[in-house]
Amino acid sequence: MKAPADTKDRILDAARHLFAEHGYEGTSIRDITVAAEANVASVGYYFGSKQGLYGDVLQALVGPLARRVQWACRAHRPPLDRIESVVRAIFDHVSGRPEMPRIMVREMAGGREVNQRIITAFGRMFPTLTGVIGEGQRDGTIREGDPALLALSIVAQPIYLLLARRIIARVAGLEVEDEATAARMTDHSVTIVRAALQRPQTPESAQ
Repeated sequence: MKAPADTKDRILDAARHLFAEHGYEGTSIRDITVAAEANVASVGYYFGSKQGLYGDVLQALVGPLARRVQWACRAHRPPLDRIESVVRAIFDHVSGRPEMPRIMVREMAGGREVNQRIITAFGRMFPTLTGVIGEGQRDGTIREGDPALLALSIVAQPIYLLLARRIIARVAGLEVEDEATAARMTDHSVTIVRAALQRPQTPESAQ
């Protein structure tokens, strides 16, 4: 018999896998509790509802990422180095959570309103990241431009490669699950982001 203490974790684990595979609408509470070997009533007991359970699954995926991005942005390092750490943190975080790309694609492409947990998490990351860009613009290391749009471009680079990696694997012939290939993709994104953000040198600044 399964220990009651780990019932909540088993439900979360089962829900994460099933939501990634079948989406929110395609997954029932019974599907989740059967997979978790739990009583149907346990979802209501621990999470209040299916929506509450889904919110906790999203929180477990995006909450730690928001904290990692904030930590990277607050390090005592030059702005471009901190932004590089952000890109690497996104790759590392998502790579360790294989269900996350599928859940995020469904969330972004679905007709339902975006879950508040995602809005809250990204709402914490965004001002911190735009703040780093502003610092770099003031010290002359980051190019001019709207910090909000530049921040979106920073996040979009790793997110796109991670969300589209199954297509990339087929089209580009890359073994995206291979550690060496994953490292190459991370380094490539870092190079692209740094090059895009770095302020072009003028003849005066090059002297």
